Amino acid sequence: MVAARYMDARFDSELHRLLYDRQVAALQRFITRLRPQKILEIAPGPARLTRHIPPTGLVVCLEYNEGMISEGRPVCGERALWIRGNGFQLPFGQCFDLVYSFRFVRHFHRKDRERLYAASRQVLNPNGYFVMDAVNARVSKPLREAHPEEYLIYDKLYRSDELRRELIDARLEPLEFLPVQKYFRWQYRSQLVLGPRASWANRLVIRALERLPRMDGLEWIVICRRA
Repeated sequence: MVAARYMDARFDSELHRLLYDRQVAALQRFITRLRPQKILEIAPGPARLTRHIPPTGLVVCLEYNEGMISEGRPVCGERALWIRGNGFQLPFGQCFDLVYSFRFVRHFHRKDRERLYAASRQVLNPNGYFVMDAVNARVSKPLREAHPEEYLIYDKLYRSDELRRELIDARLEPLEFLPVQKYFRWQYRSQLVLGPRASWANRLVIRALERLPRMDGLEWIVICRRA
């Protein structure tokens, strides 16, 4: 039941749809440019991202939850090979050009994040790439302190310099931090005022704000290279 309702429960609002679309678009652009022959997604859930990935080679989805596998495998069809497994103990050699994972690494404390980085790095080819998401402490921390009841699942909150140092320590070279939900406070206000009553207007405002230049956001899409 949780797996079947995942998309509707997590990505029902316009702000969440914006986040979803930005992640998909970033991966699509990166994969189209890089054209990796072997891709691994760790903890894909119901394949919310992988179902949209352009096929440039073999895609492997490693997921522990059987319910998520049951939901994700049919929507991917032949574009992905699904394996039940543990992201901390990847059952592969050094063979992937790209490893990515969203809404997963951020839920663990430092020691476990280090284990996940090490496992991912171990299966990457030399100069392979690692992509994940991260939450910006500057924007998110005040929201969580004001409404802790809305944030029941742990997320690591980063300063950009802290995130960069953590990745370098894990021997992953950070190349890009792509900001998402770049004017979150204004975008959130738009959703409160316009959302249910004029969803088209809310969508217009939120998407227009996202197109404005800015180096910061509620989250980042983080692109790294194996160092």
